[in-house]
Amino acid sequence: MIAAGPAQRSIAVVDGGSFVLPYDFQLVKALSERGARVVFHGSRTRYNGEFLEAMSALAGVTVVSAGVSGTVSPRWRGVPAYAWLLLRLLRHRAAFDAVNVQFSAFWPLELPVLCLLRHKLLFTVHNAVPHGFAGQQHRPTRWIASMAQSLVFVSEATRDDFMQRYGESFRAKASVVPHGLLPTAPELGPLAYALREPPQSLVFWSRVKPYKGVELLVPLARSPRVRARSLSLAVYGAWDPQLHALRRELRDLDVHIHDTYLDRDALQALLAKEAVFLLPYRDASQSGALYSLLNHGCRFICADVGDMGAFMRRFGLDGLLLKDRSVDAVLACLDHLQAHEEDVTQAFQKAQDACRWDRLIEQHGQPYGIS
Repeated sequence: MIAAGPAQRSIAVVDGGSFVLPYDFQLVKALSERGARVVFHGSRTRYNGEFLEAMSALAGVTVVSAGVSGTVSPRWRGVPAYAWLLLRLLRHRAAFDAVNVQFSAFWPLELPVLCLLRHKLLFTVHNAVPHGFAGQQHRPTRWIASMAQSLVFVSEATRDDFMQRYGESFRAKASVVPHGLLPTAPELGPLAYALREPPQSLVFWSRVKPYKGVELLVPLARSPRVRARSLSLAVYGAWDPQLHALRRELRDLDVHIHDTYLDRDALQALLAKEAVFLLPYRDASQSGALYSLLNHGCRFICADVGDMGAFMRRFGLDGLLLKDRSVDAVLACLDHLQAHEEDVTQAFQKAQDACRWDRLIEQHGQPYGIS
């Protein structure tokens, strides 16, 4: 008699608003490649829709989508669409070994459903509190975390911030599944690091939000020492309305401003430039942009906050961490890059290899019942 093999794990991954769709795609792909059957519940979206399409083509993966995101539906249509998505999840709950919620999209609808799913609930914590939230604790986050059977943190920095805010009682059910590479298109694999020509520009690329510290480009644009290096300065990404005065100031200082969502071709062209990317965040648990730049073999320097600081130290790249928010600190990082280019290139390659999703899930997949 032939012994039966281990039962196939069935996992529901839920990101109602498709807030982190590139991340969702990589997670779902890695889980399916480890033999899990995955049903993704999310929204159609104006941006990154190719990830949803590519996800539906993965072996063992089913995509259930609705018009929840504000990019495709007004709120009066998005809320009923999310209710339908949650009710469908609830109706099929017996089929799932685990239900992994990535982000809260509308907590008044979620809480009753997640309470019924609590014995299967894995809650991924991307940020201890929402960006821009001024309080110590975000009540809906605490409520969902309290119901969850297991908490999955995308970095040790996020976990430690969460424990400091909400208390050590959550640590017993906490695991870290580190953030992995984020290609800018679903079919793009990692681009190996190689020695590059001297940088011609210093670039910020991401959605421009208050916490991302783009105001550091003002003293850089005014600095004769930066101009003496023939480095152009540029900001690529859609701007938050709160920062339009800063946008005007930077334009007046001849910083190149590209206030728009970049399509695939424009983004690939940007990432291929002889540039150093600047991540000057004032406050952040981690940066998805960092893991996209890492995937595409780009050089970057960043502020010493959250996972960014821990990441750079872990891979011997602390010479590319800003010591403070100043022109001197930026120039010191550029000097370090020039003086240690070969070592830095090797360190970036080591980091890229370590952040491949197949390796991360193989090493840290226990919360999903995969090892």
